[in-house]
Amino acid sequence: MTQKYRAAPKDDLIWHGLDSMTLLFHRPSGITHMLADPAPAILEVMKDATLTATEIASRLTASFDVDSDVDAENIVVARLEELSGLGLIARVSG
Repeated sequence: MTQKYRAAPKDDLIWHGLDSMTLLFHRPSGITHMLADPAPAILEVMKDATLTATEIASRLTASFDVDSDVDAENIVVARLEELSGLGLIARVSG
């Protein structure tokens, strides 16, 4: 079974750009997170969909200028683990 992920509902998040960082306030936890790329981009391409890391990596490479030498899927998997630990995404059975 392939692991899928779902971002926190958009109404639970307040976004604010700050130079090269993104501040993301998570209403349920009351915590403001400082995120660097590609974490904000991952959340953006997920929208309201439940996706695998492969699907997220594909959306990122289609939406952003990603160097062909970059192993996007491994980078996405690492960031998904971090975002999951912060409560900004959830693992979904599927």
